[in-house]
Amino acid sequence: MYYFEKDYIMRLIHGIAQVLARMLFGQKLEHGELVSAMEALCRENHEYLRQMVDNGQINAAEEKLFDLIQNAAWDERQKAALIIAFYDHVNSKDDDFLARADFSRDEIISGLEDAMKTIHMEIPEYLRIG
Repeated sequence: MYYFEKDYIMRLIHGIAQVLARMLFGQKLEHGELVSAMEALCRENHEYLRQMVDNGQINAAEEKLFDLIQNAAWDERQKAALIIAFYDHVNSKDDDFLARADFSRDEIISGLEDAMKTIHMEIPEYLRIG
């Protein structure tokens, strides 16, 4: 795949996250603002997941994310904020980093969709890639 195609997919994923943040929270996706929609424990878990991603443990972080959204007592908006922030952060990593972590942009897309379905929020058809 050519660089501009990869960049295009990266921008599409970020665009989906931006639209979801606007629809659910009425604000642009920015780390500090979206995280402010989370309660303290949710924010702590968000930081822990970010550290795992930054350390190349994306698959383990994603498993932890799904465990949290299935079992935590947070409301759906807080869980949605965590999901959107998580996948947007993973998407910010370059392709070499993702390859070393054995993760792909396709997994970002499917993970985002699956996580949102888990909390009974589907990504609108017009925002889906592929």
